[in-house]
Amino acid sequence: MQTSSKKLKPFMSYIEEAQYTKMSKLSKKSHIPMSQLMREAIEIRITDGNPYTAGFNKGLEHAMKIIKANQASQMRFPSGKSFAELINEEIDQARMHEAT
Repeated sequence: MQTSSKKLKPFMSYIEEAQYTKMSKLSKKSHIPMSQLMREAIEIRITDGNPYTAGFNKGLEHAMKIIKANQASQMRFPSGKSFAELINEEIDQARMHEAT
């Protein structure tokens, strides 16, 4: 899907060399310009109802359930919180939030 250059705004971003190399290879393999790959990646992250974000968060929720169900993670600390609760709080902070 070609976008009219009149509708585009310049945007500069620095990425790691490894990311650049991978994106360059993907660009050549898929015959899609690197700039188009960047626009698609940005669109994926900012779109409401994004399947990537929803899937990522679903994976985190699944990991949290596994941790909570694990017998060893039921150990409680002097704070009153279990190991599972402490770990799940950290995992919950990694949750991706949809753009609003």
